[in-house]
Amino acid sequence: MNLPRVIADVDTGIDDALALVWLGCLHERGRIQLSVTASAGNCSVEDAARNSNAVLRLTGANVRAIPGLDGPRELPLTTTPETHGPRGLGYWQGHRVEDEPDSGQSLLDAWRRAQPTHILIAGPATNLAYVLDHDPELLQGTEVTLMTGAFNYPGNTTPTAEWNAWVDPHALKHVLSIWPASAPRLSICPLNVTETVLLTPDRLERMLQNVPAGHEGLIDLLSEATRFYFEFHQSVGAGYQAQIHDLAAAQVLLAEALDLPIGHQFRSATVDAEAQSELTRGTTVADWDGGYWHREPNAQILRQIDAEAVINNLEAELREGCME
Repeated sequence: MNLPRVIADVDTGIDDALALVWLGCLHERGRIQLSVTASAGNCSVEDAARNSNAVLRLTGANVRAIPGLDGPRELPLTTTPETHGPRGLGYWQGHRVEDEPDSGQSLLDAWRRAQPTHILIAGPATNLAYVLDHDPELLQGTEVTLMTGAFNYPGNTTPTAEWNAWVDPHALKHVLSIWPASAPRLSICPLNVTETVLLTPDRLERMLQNVPAGHEGLIDLLSEATRFYFEFHQSVGAGYQAQIHDLAAAQVLLAEALDLPIGHQFRSATVDAEAQSELTRGTTVADWDGGYWHREPNAQILRQIDAEAVINNLEAELREGCME
């Protein structure tokens, strides 16, 4: 059987970490072949790689994150310590020496070596835009899913913009503008849908009770990181719970390959992003029926997902998949 060859490109804050836990467990169980690269967004690219390595180590996955570009395409980097903590994983500070980033391999070499069938972009589109410029053939036949954007829906960074799109709007606009017509359409998981995937303290506690003995480090990471995330969401009026955006996008990416019943539905559209106006920076716009721009669709936008199933799938992997 040919395993899905997955690249997770992550700016590992807290919801990225939950996606990596799920993917790392799948890798350990031999259901996917995982490679990880880091982008700058929630935290610096070095911290994103360091955090990714820590998460992967605690799932038992023998995978090392490769740092990508150290900042957006044209703008200075903005990070989110108020959302994800000073280093990206909330209150958790359990890094080890072996979690330090390895800069011996370039982003492009890492993607070429992985020969991906599936790519998750769980942060800004910086690294994807770079690879598209330097080796577009690598993306032919590859399923690419981005957690980005908001469509006819309030943003979480400005009134109209979602965080990943806002951090590097030039990269996202570039990808959308030159995406090869011969490649599969981009799958976009927007804020409208990913905000519905909610993790509550009670559900997390039940989930962690099912983690096999001997995984205290993973339990500690998930507890301390999500406690910070719960507090952040409460501080912005969303209640003492957490929106797990990137886990949803990871499961959408692999739903068909792994036969995941997550009730997801798409709608095709032509998508663009605003990169010039500071007022509407990062705003994503969809021409749903092509009647305005008269351009072929370049994306399929997630419109619906079974949020409970997404959390159930994470719980199942924590119970069955993670190893020392």
